Amino acid sequence: PSSRPVVPSPQADDCPMPRCHILIASLLASVAAGGIRSSVSTVRGASTRLAGIKARQQSPATRPRLAVASENTPTGDDLLARETRMSQAIPFLPRPENLDLVDMAGDYGFDPLKLAKDKETLVQYRLAEIKHGRLAMLAAAAWPLQELTNPFLAEKLGLPSFVAETGGRSPSVLNGGLEQVSYTYWTAVVLLTVVIETLGNDSWGGKIEPGDYRFDPLGFMPKDEAGKKAMKLKEIKHGRLAMMAILGFVVQEFVKKSAVVDQTPMFFKPFFE
Repeated sequence: PSSRPVVPSPQADDCPMPRCHILIASLLASVAAGGIRSSVSTVRGASTRLAGIKARQQSPATRPRLAVASENTPTGDDLLARETRMSQAIPFLPRPENLDLVDMAGDYGFDPLKLAKDKETLVQYRLAEIKHGRLAMLAAAAWPLQELTNPFLAEKLGLPSFVAETGGRSPSVLNGGLEQVSYTYWTAVVLLTVVIETLGNDSWGGKIEPGDYRFDPLGFMPKDEAGKKAMKLKEIKHGRLAMMAILGFVVQEFVKKSAVVDQTPMFFKPFFE
């Protein structure tokens, strides 16, 4: 008989890792390997699609369409400005959209009744405003000047004074005294008005800018666009102020029955008198 010792065979209970555990571990390893392979495939597919999109965006045929789309797409600031755009003249009211039809100097969003319904009407209103403003600037200067100088000039030239009948006030519809003015003067005014209105019809058709009669003998209008815009703004502001001033002269003299130069001498007479 052999002298080698007999080694007993291992039993199931003596195995360090039972067979069921080995089977479960093998299954988990297979699932993990499949998930990794799936994730890698997904990442590779996404990278491929992204590269294709970038290639199409960089192609010459696609680039102009993208540029146009980006220019026409409103930004958040644009949308906010559209929603909150209010009138500068009347801050608690929205700005009338009809005023955006024409770019005008002195536009502060004032048209609460929306009288300018279209571009042609808006241009005509601007033309009328410029004309009234220019007349008002002349009247606001001539009104007190007449009250100050007419008595003196009439006496020196031996002519009747236009302000004598009205108690030193300038002749007007409310003050009276307009009948003293010669019919020749009124005829000349009407004819000159017809000529100016006829020339002004060109601006109604859009041929020239409203109020532009090509009259600038002293060359006050600047040559650059910024200077022109500033000059137009000054004219419209002075015209609006003059319209309010001449209205104040008329009402003030009608109510107080005295000349405006006497009511506010600090504006029209030397302070040392």
